[in-house]
Amino acid sequence: MKRLLFSAVLLATALVGAKADVDPNFYIYICFGQSNMEGNAQPESIDKTGIDKRFRLLATCNFSSPSRTMGKWYVATPPLVSPAGGLGPTDYFGRMMCENLPEDIRIGVIPVAMGGSPIEMFDKDKYKQKLQQNPNEWWATLAKNHYGGNPYGRIIEMAKKAQEVGVIKGILLHQGCSNCGDPNWPNMVKKIYNDMLKDLNLGADSVPLFVGEVEYKGAGTNNESGACASHNSVVAKIPSVIPTGHVISAEGCPGNNADPWHFSALGYRILGSRYAAEGLYRLGVQYPYFSFHNYDLVANKHCTVTEKTRTITFKTTGAGIASWTYPHFVDWSGYNYLVVKLKEPQDLGAEVWLYGKSKNVSYRDTINDRTTVVIDLHNLKYNKTVMDPSKVYKMAFRAPKVAGKIVIDDVYLTNDAPETTAISRVYTKDTPFRAPLYSLDGRLADPKALKPGIYVRDGKKFVVR
Repeated sequence: MKRLLFSAVLLATALVGAKADVDPNFYIYICFGQSNMEGNAQPESIDKTGIDKRFRLLATCNFSSPSRTMGKWYVATPPLVSPAGGLGPTDYFGRMMCENLPEDIRIGVIPVAMGGSPIEMFDKDKYKQKLQQNPNEWWATLAKNHYGGNPYGRIIEMAKKAQEVGVIKGILLHQGCSNCGDPNWPNMVKKIYNDMLKDLNLGADSVPLFVGEVEYKGAGTNNESGACASHNSVVAKIPSVIPTGHVISAEGCPGNNADPWHFSALGYRILGSRYAAEGLYRLGVQYPYFSFHNYDLVANKHCTVTEKTRTITFKTTGAGIASWTYPHFVDWSGYNYLVVKLKEPQDLGAEVWLYGKSKNVSYRDTINDRTTVVIDLHNLKYNKTVMDPSKVYKMAFRAPKVAGKIVIDDVYLTNDAPETTAISRVYTKDTPFRAPLYSLDGRLADPKALKPGIYVRDGKKFVVR
């Protein structure tokens, strides 16, 4: 009896010790799909440097270069998925999660993906038949070489290993081109998701599913780009089939200009950042309002963004727009002012645009020669319509078909009207003014109809009495 009691105590102690090794601040995400999740872009220098050591990869197969062993953890340097892959959305999902979570939280990813793979290869009840029917397909070769012919099994095997040290917080999927337009695709995804939850003893409420859209039509310069864009109408049905499923937009993510399906390196950075934005939102963390990464401040084809210098360079090919788009409406109603500061005056006719709950332009302000633009958030009007500052969808910088640049110093929200310079001169109503003049809230003022108050010209304050 004493021996049995002693053995029971030892077993209980061992179990407590095993649980103690699980770090609740190690957030782990399963990432699966086909070639876009595998990563199709060649990593550039920016993609191989500055990676937070808190971003970890659990190798799901053996690598020769870089040298990795299946089942071991590594700093998440691309390629993450397999030796056949490159840069993909998982890279910048993890980076942005680490950048916006407390220092004591780590992010881990468990990636399994094969280029060209149909969704059935991740169904534990269908993958064998799919392999038997298509033994010579490229995705079948990848499945055999990297995952023992059973990609779903490898996900579960590695996820259980990950659960020994951390907590699974979500599942990322990017797949669809091989099942383009299949109306049953959402239900097939639902089965796989439910199987994963059951096999890993997870709850849907605590482990959401994030499903990325495929490349949009015209995302690349080649005529065939976005060949599977029609599948996005199928992806859009995910939330109605899976209540804890969330769609990640690929709108504006550039293609690689070489084939009809794959994103460029920048496209993967943007898409990965959007996966992170939704992942953070589900953790109760609001994505930063004004991140100057060029994969967050996204430019259309008529301009470019240089992250290091915060410069937007506009072309003559059309109206250039660089914008922050928020996956969920952001609430600015707790602030009085939005402030935009430029490092130097601009002469492009550039404007600041805000998009409201209609997702259309709801406010616009021409910058003119100001280097500080102060926008009163509680007096936003456009075409006689008042914008609700608690429902901001997008903020953009726009310039017409003019070549040039604007260099941003800072963009921020505040409750205090910012100081520009000290008041340098006092005017009376009879003193002649040289337009343009602005009130403190950044509105253009009529020099012939000034009321007593403080105004700004050329970055300097003037008092009218």
